[in-house]
Amino acid sequence: MSQTKTATAIHIGENALIQMANQAMLAIWDKDQSVIGKTLEDALPELKGQPFAEMFKRVWLEGITLSGVETAAELKVAGQLSTFYFDFEYKAIKNEIGQTICILHTAIDVTDRVNNRKLMEEFYNKEQALEREQALNEELAASNEELNAVNEELAQSQEELMSLNEDLEIRVEARVKELSASETRYRIISDELAAINEEMTASNEELALAHEHLKETFDELEDKEIALRLAIEAANFGTWHIHSESRAFITSVRLRELFGYDPTHVITIEEALGQITEEYRAYVAEKLENAINGNGDYDVSYPVIGFNDQQIRWLRAVGNLKKDKSGEFSSFTGVVMDISMLKKDEQRKSDFIAMVSHELKTPLTSLNGYIQVLQRKAIVFQDNFVNSSLEMASKQVKKMTSMINGFLNVSRLESGKIVLNPTYFSLTDLIENVVEESRLMETSHTINFQHCEHTPVYADYDKISNVIVNLLSNAVKYAPIAKNIEVTCTINNQMVQVSVKDHGIGIGARDIDKLFDRYYRVESDSQVSGFGIGLYLSAEIIARHNGRIWVESELGYGATFYFNLPLYQASAEKTAPMLI
Repeated sequence: MSQTKTATAIHIGENALIQMANQAMLAIWDKDQSVIGKTLEDALPELKGQPFAEMFKRVWLEGITLSGVETAAELKVAGQLSTFYFDFEYKAIKNEIGQTICILHTAIDVTDRVNNRKLMEEFYNKEQALEREQALNEELAASNEELNAVNEELAQSQEELMSLNEDLEIRVEARVKELSASETRYRIISDELAAINEEMTASNEELALAHEHLKETFDELEDKEIALRLAIEAANFGTWHIHSESRAFITSVRLRELFGYDPTHVITIEEALGQITEEYRAYVAEKLENAINGNGDYDVSYPVIGFNDQQIRWLRAVGNLKKDKSGEFSSFTGVVMDISMLKKDEQRKSDFIAMVSHELKTPLTSLNGYIQVLQRKAIVFQDNFVNSSLEMASKQVKKMTSMINGFLNVSRLESGKIVLNPTYFSLTDLIENVVEESRLMETSHTINFQHCEHTPVYADYDKISNVIVNLLSNAVKYAPIAKNIEVTCTINNQMVQVSVKDHGIGIGARDIDKLFDRYYRVESDSQVSGFGIGLYLSAEIIARHNGRIWVESELGYGATFYFNLPLYQASAEKTAPMLI
């Protein structure tokens, strides 16, 4: 290798330590044998920043061969940093197990070849430029001849233009005279335009004020919209928008999550309804259609089963229908919220009340039995004080028993365990019996009943009796001063309607809509006991009989409670007792 004319060197390690370099390689580097044992960058500092050291490292580590043709390198020769061109090769030399033991470095200085080629290319480019210049000169000569011909044509055209100019001056003079005659007319029009401009200026000022007002209004609306959006996000509500005609269904990410879908999934109305449990699906679909068609409010609660997570959630949805300004369609928008925790709390409360009520029934039954025994014994002694005390205690036990039964009935109603046992009877006869019993119990008030004839119904006798008893009891409690209570019975459109009217403290407008809710009590100064379950149970019982219950009242002027039931039709068939 030391005798070959090709510049050759041997390196080891990823830092390209020079192991051997022949005279041809030392001549390229402009170095002597003192570089042996040094790394390539230590021997040739000018190579720092150039790619060769990194290439050596790759060859050593990867065991490959890298080469280059006419590759430029900056080398310091005779103390001067110059650019040289080389054909080179870095080749990994391996042992029998494939391990790199050294790098064979060969290089051929092709600087003269590269420089000569560049000179040839430069000479060729100059020759090409000269040929292009000669061609351009020939084109310019031809263009000059064409320009001379054009100049002659322009001279002739100038003479024609002069003639036309004279003719134009004559025409312009005539036109000026016409314009002078029209000037008076234009002045009149100008004055009219000035007046119009003044009116437009005043209109623009008004429009500017209106625009400023609109901008302020828009800013206020934007602030309210931001506040509403933040409130919805803070409350973790889902939102939706339904086009009444196209039925396009636009939903928020939270709504899709509540129905168990991926946040990016675009759901349809049918997909949302499909996640509602089967017993509620038809009911919700009907309420939705009625609301979209403008036939009622939309405030429903229902359970859903998540599409992906199969988790059961209770949701409450509240919507509102708003017509578009064009009147061609309406927008149905609303929110949906997760009320699962509320439902669980209500269930726990109902379970607790049912448990406590059930545990209280046994001691109350025993207490009632003891009171009855004492009443029989007290008759013998003829002690008026003891008799009246025992009678009062018996009434209180019955009152307590009635309240506990009410709690149990609420629990049974919510768990679907109250049984309706419908029979055929006259509603008028039932009302007479209840009124008679109430007259005996409530001696402080006068109860008047206006009869109606032929009121056959198919209903649960005891449950309807409880409803009437509850309405009469409320009339007595909430009318402590006015002693008259009026009960009426009328027939209208195959429905028998019953009303109970008192002249007591009355009910405020804000309480009427919530009066039949579970555990709801009207806030007032009167000291009336109760837990707000009687009217709730009455409303549920009437609803299960396909009837309706409502109230008409004004604060300070008493209240009238109504309920109606379908009249029994002779063609109707008996049905088995059912759970409600």
